[in-house]
Amino acid sequence: MASRLCGKIINIVLGKMHAHVHILWKEIPLSVIITRASCDDMRLNVGDAVTVLVRGTDVMLAKAFSGLLSARNKAKGIVRNIIEGDVLSKVCVESQGDILHAYITNSSLKDLCLQEGDEVTAFVKSTELILSKDM
Repeated sequence: MASRLCGKIINIVLGKMHAHVHILWKEIPLSVIITRASCDDMRLNVGDAVTVLVRGTDVMLAKAFSGLLSARNKAKGIVRNIIEGDVLSKVCVESQGDILHAYITNSSLKDLCLQEGDEVTAFVKSTELILSKDM
């Protein structure tokens, strides 16, 4: 399942092959890398409303994180629900009124001692976000 986050483009940096699209999702800035061709095909412009799709398998979770990561996108939130499966668990994290779905291994769930109500930080690399825009 993919989470859908609505935002607005605040900057676009065009390269020869790729475009770095900066989006404001409510109060959190998001960084998305897409191909230059996709940017052109979608006719993306500063000020456009876009939807950012985040696949649950691309979300990493941390508790009490301090330090630096290469993943540019991070959002603090509260664990609202945990559904344990045979191998993976679905962790629903509320951030800014939206729900992010993270699929993590059961061993990670156990190692993090995650429980409903815990504060976590969700991380996603810029290359793993998907943009959509109504045409």
